[in-house]
Amino acid sequence: MKITGYILLVTLILFCSCGRKIADTSKGCVTAFINAVEQHDMEKAWDCLGKDAKAFYNDLGDKTRKSGKGALENEINRIKSFRNAQKDYVMKKDKDNENNLHLNTSGGADFLIEMVDEDGAFKIKDGNSVRAILKTIAGEVDKQNPY
Repeated sequence: MKITGYILLVTLILFCSCGRKIADTSKGCVTAFINAVEQHDMEKAWDCLGKDAKAFYNDLGDKTRKSGKGALENEINRIKSFRNAQKDYVMKKDKDNENNLHLNTSGGADFLIEMVDEDGAFKIKDGNSVRAILKTIAGEVDKQNPY
């Protein structure tokens, strides 16, 4: 009887964990955003942004005569090389709010990434959080390409 209960418990755990998509977690959302940025996939990157972050980039785009996606793309295109996720930075949950994350670089910098749950999916909350991610993952930035 114990073995049957154990098998049932393992099956239940696997079933519950398989039903949740990786982007349904704050860590999964940030990871998806980083992957989209590295691949220059603006649609996927834009989909990871919350309402406030999109409004920030739409406002920035209006000022620079670009779309919001174009303003974000301009910031991403300034990144010449990317840091290595395995050795250059670490992603950790925030102690005070487990939905938020911290990105810690090997140089000691710590960036808070605020997340928001919008319609059951985690999104990057605001422009400051997006820029913190970009600062963390950028190995080298083209400073000659301002707006």
